Amino acid sequence: MSKRAGEPDSRGRGNEEAAAELLRQIGDKVGISVWTWHAPTDRVYHSTTTTRGEALNQGVPLANALARLHPGDRARVRRRLHAAVRSGKSGAFSFRGEPRGNEIREFSATHFPAGVNEVQVIVQDVTRTRRAEKALRESEDHYRNAVALNPEVPWLADAEGNIIEFGPRWLEMVEITAEETLGQGWARALHPDDLAPTLENWGAALRSGEPVDVEYRIRLKSGEYRWMRARAAPRRNKQGAIIRWYGTLEDIHDRRMAEAALRESETFARSILEASTMAIEVLDAEGRLIFMNGPGMKIMEVADFDRIRGQPFETFWPDTVKPAVASAIAAAREGRTVRQTLYGPTAKGKPRWWDFSVSPIYDDAGRVARLLTSSRDVTEAKHNADEITHLARHDTLTGLPNRNHFQEELDTALAGLGDHSLAVLSIDLDDFKQINDSMGHLAGDALLRAVAGRLRASTDRRGLTARLGGDEFAVLLRAKHPDEAAQLAQAILGAITKPFSLEGETVHIGASIGISMAPRDGRSGDSLLHAADLALYRVKANKGRDYRFFEAAMDEALRQRREMKRDLSLALGRGELSVVYQPQVEVGSGQLVGFEALLRWTCPKRGPVSPMEFIPLAEESGLIDEIGLFVLETACREAAKWPAAVSLAVNMSAVQFRSHAIVGLVTDTLQRNGLAPERLELEITETVLLSENAEALAALGELHRLGIRVALDDFGTGYSSLSYLRRFPFDKIKIDRSFVADLPEAEGSHAIVRAIIGLGRSLKTRVTAEGVETWEQLLLLRAEGCNEAQGYLFSPPVPAGAALELARAGLPTPERHAEVWQNRA
Repeated sequence: MSKRAGEPDSRGRGNEEAAAELLRQIGDKVGISVWTWHAPTDRVYHSTTTTRGEALNQGVPLANALARLHPGDRARVRRRLHAAVRSGKSGAFSFRGEPRGNEIREFSATHFPAGVNEVQVIVQDVTRTRRAEKALRESEDHYRNAVALNPEVPWLADAEGNIIEFGPRWLEMVEITAEETLGQGWARALHPDDLAPTLENWGAALRSGEPVDVEYRIRLKSGEYRWMRARAAPRRNKQGAIIRWYGTLEDIHDRRMAEAALRESETFARSILEASTMAIEVLDAEGRLIFMNGPGMKIMEVADFDRIRGQPFETFWPDTVKPAVASAIAAAREGRTVRQTLYGPTAKGKPRWWDFSVSPIYDDAGRVARLLTSSRDVTEAKHNADEITHLARHDTLTGLPNRNHFQEELDTALAGLGDHSLAVLSIDLDDFKQINDSMGHLAGDALLRAVAGRLRASTDRRGLTARLGGDEFAVLLRAKHPDEAAQLAQAILGAITKPFSLEGETVHIGASIGISMAPRDGRSGDSLLHAADLALYRVKANKGRDYRFFEAAMDEALRQRREMKRDLSLALGRGELSVVYQPQVEVGSGQLVGFEALLRWTCPKRGPVSPMEFIPLAEESGLIDEIGLFVLETACREAAKWPAAVSLAVNMSAVQFRSHAIVGLVTDTLQRNGLAPERLELEITETVLLSENAEALAALGELHRLGIRVALDDFGTGYSSLSYLRRFPFDKIKIDRSFVADLPEAEGSHAIVRAIIGLGRSLKTRVTAEGVETWEQLLLLRAEGCNEAQGYLFSPPVPAGAALELARAGLPTPERHAEVWQNRA
């Protein structure tokens, strides 16, 4: 048999074997393999290290070698080899290895001509490199978001004091560009009177290496000047040399104006102080009380100011708070302003929380002569905020963490996972619905509380147990091995299958458990919960009462999701999307005041599809812009036919606020359909502000100034809604239907509703309750002071024609409820 062309004879075989051994050792160290493809025979001759880590001493067919690659890359690699033989040139390409579970390794390859009809390929495993690059990109994204969300302006300078980086809010305030700001160009924004002393202080800090703290005015885009406070401290290397300056820019204009007013005219200042709703005190340089305004005496319940004049200010506070007040006063005497939220009873002992601040007042020589303190009563807001925050993160029925809380803890655990592992157990009760339906909701609630207790006992502080909703629970477990998760699942199954005693009866239920493991099944909270749910569904399909780990083959749901996304992309053109309108009613009078426009999709294959399913798909695919414009256009066209007193509410997605162009789209639509801006209300969730904070706030602010109202939807379901109430003047807060559904029986839901309505009252913001279906719910909402309501009690969502009739005629009041309606108080 003749030798393959180019095959070495026996005389050089010894040297080649030594070279192959050396190549194998190198490949073992750096993850490199070398192989040669001979085109005429279509065979591959490998080095001893391959992409599979196997030793192949003889040539194999190319098809066998390609079988070890990802199915999606096999044809492309074959074409690349044929092209390399034809061209005789070197080149590079990349490919993926055959999937192993959820892991797919990545490789880079470089090919060279090795002879006639032969290509030599050097392959290197670059999986770890690619993962490191991805982690670096995510880290940079986190940094940029932190800078964008900072209310102050962070900035960075090099060792010589040249500005090299700054927060985006700087460009929102001043007229100069980013390029003009760099280096020493930032000084162009300073007031001429402040330029020289500011640069002198900055230069002194650069020479001494000491932190700098300086106040100056900057020129805003409006042409006005505003006082700012700049602080910076150096960062040094191991040798002690300065390598960077890290600084912040804080807006102190209001404080400076108050100080100036006090210095310029005692009479004028006193008139301002007496008109304030806060307690404002003036202390001498030693921290002794010398003045308190009239409103302050009233809210502090001070009957005779002369009796407390001259006393050290910290003596008016509880012993536990005195150190914080004394520290704040000491800081103000050194020229700093301190702001804190502190607890302190009034002079008559009434418990109160205060937004407390203390600032220095300078004399003409620049010395601290007095101290200015202010105390604003925030008791109601703090109680509401604390109550809403706790209730929004915990299940009111069982006391367990809820889905939001669980998701936060899961994300935190994944962020610090490192080389460890953790398990997510998704738990669903078997036969719960049957018991809940036959014995009633009270018995069902009692059963859920009992189940929660057994779950706590089973986990025994080894993990976090949460109720996700209904009869769904989840456990987060730090597990070194899947066996630990399996043991916990067995313990939970054993605990749940023991009989329960409900209302004197013995009942039996079971549980189905799906388990996912990180990092094996994913590295994000969503992917792990999704994987655990898929495993849970497989258990349910097999009659439940068991547990199962996630397997890749279970992910059929992803295929269906892709099909739905494809159908949704065609739905608008096929006329499958429509808009319906649900009435909004004034609780006090029963009068129809507006409609909320709601999107519906009737798919020929699936029938009616829930917006909870297809709206996220539209946001992911980018279809939301086109669909959102369709809803806005359709709703505005219909609303223009209604009486002027009837308003229109339209939901807006966070994705639609990615660009400032949303302002033009909304205003053009209003103008095109002849609808006054004052009749339009845009409903947004906190996600709008969370995803694109600066751009979204700017767009919302411009729309608001045009007269368009803005409502915060689904309030109370998120973790950070409260912070947005301080940052944007919402016209309305909408209570999520999940809190209304359990009224009036559920005390937890009642407490949340009362807290939200109280918060709206404090902020002078209207409150609308969604999902009102019973007269009892309506009467409770009216008693609590809710402004508006909507739900099936009044009307389901109706087509455009029916909405027009209701808008013109008003909502009919059923005769059988007429007396209740008139005497509902």
